[in-house]
Amino acid sequence: MEMSLELMQRWVASLPPSERNLPLLHVGNVFYTPLQALEEVKKGTVIGEKLQKLVEEGRFGTDLTALAKARLSAILEANKQYKIMTLSGRVLQVGDLAKKVQEGDWDDPAIRTLLAAEIKLAEKNLLKAKEMGTEED
Repeated sequence: MEMSLELMQRWVASLPPSERNLPLLHVGNVFYTPLQALEEVKKGTVIGEKLQKLVEEGRFGTDLTALAKARLSAILEANKQYKIMTLSGRVLQVGDLAKKVQEGDWDDPAIRTLLAAEIKLAEKNLLKAKEMGTEED
């Protein structure tokens, strides 16, 4: 399947706005958000070609744990003023979680849960592109 610029635009537009600016693809040693990937594709850059190929193939360009860590770091950093309440009634300060992530404390149960959720969400978002591509065949 050859993904067109139009299909890439439709895929990015289909993502929730909050997901369009989170890391999803990895080329070289850089994470790209869907919006950044689309911009590279529009410009016709070599990076854009690589990013588009990843999307076409349903690959992230890195292992899912590394991707989830990058996504979680971005989310926590941008939302330090919020709190997370667990189903057990525990209240977690996002700032405290962000600090643990910054320090590389990936063993915290709450952080492990958030990483697992980010992996599922990233997989779902990338699968959308593949589904959109097969609709056109």
